[in-house]
Amino acid sequence: MKRIRIQVLIAFIFLLIISSDEIKGQTNLNNNQTLNAKEQSIVTISALTAKGDLENLRKALNDGLDSGLTVNEIKEVLVQMYAYCGFPD
Repeated sequence: MKRIRIQVLIAFIFLLIISSDEIKGQTNLNNNQTLNAKEQSIVTISALTAKGDLENLRKALNDGLDSGLTVNEIKEVLVQMYAYCGFPD
């Protein structure tokens, strides 16, 4: 009997938490969530680095510079990718 009461209490608390309008992780979402040119270049550079596609990476690096990324920003992207993916063959 005591075990059932505890389970009911836990279920009740759980329902209160779920139905509460006050508990929302992200209430101010921006509906316009597109990546700018610099961010798109970072994604492309990261993906090509992870694949080890050096031929297309050269073009992506130049495109990244054209989109406004600095050499240091590109270098940091590459350093982070190498730390997780390793150096390309």
